[in-house]
Amino acid sequence: MIKLKDGFMVGALLIVLSVSQLSGCDKREAPAIPYPYTKLAMQPGMVIEARNKNGTVYIEYLSPLERRYKWNGHDEKRTLIPRKESWLGRLGAYDPATAYIWEIFSPRIVANDSQINFATMEDAEKWLYQGSAVMDWVYTDDGLVIGFAKTSSRNQVNIDVYQFYIDGEKPSGLKGSRPENIKVLK
Repeated sequence: MIKLKDGFMVGALLIVLSVSQLSGCDKREAPAIPYPYTKLAMQPGMVIEARNKNGTVYIEYLSPLERRYKWNGHDEKRTLIPRKESWLGRLGAYDPATAYIWEIFSPRIVANDSQINFATMEDAEKWLYQGSAVMDWVYTDDGLVIGFAKTSSRNQVNIDVYQFYIDGEKPSGLKGSRPENIKVLK
């Protein structure tokens, strides 16, 4: 190692440069606009306030792929990545969060915004039930579904926005809905 003025070593500088280059690995190549076939739940100007056992979350549509998420004094803008192909029946957009190592002081946000089409009402209800072990879903009668969960051990927050469709149509009377826990502000 080469010592510089005041005892600073070139080796330390190389470590810092290496770490900063590794952080670049988390940057994703994604289009700035959704694909023509991207199916998002949120629409221009939409702001959603949803309340569940994990607290209250605010989700604001800023642009086709940009959202603002707020909860417990935390306020963060995120840019979603449009899906190139359907994943678990979703063809919307998502944010897989940054690498765990870089989120020391702020939470990792894992987010989804998508429409999901089910063949039957029973399929939609099964989907909600299967996911309820992790997510406390709140949803309206017409299928606007919000998930908000916190995992403190991973310093992670999951925020999902879905619009359900049953055979191409918005449902009515989705069993277990709690419309009083969701406000859509436009």
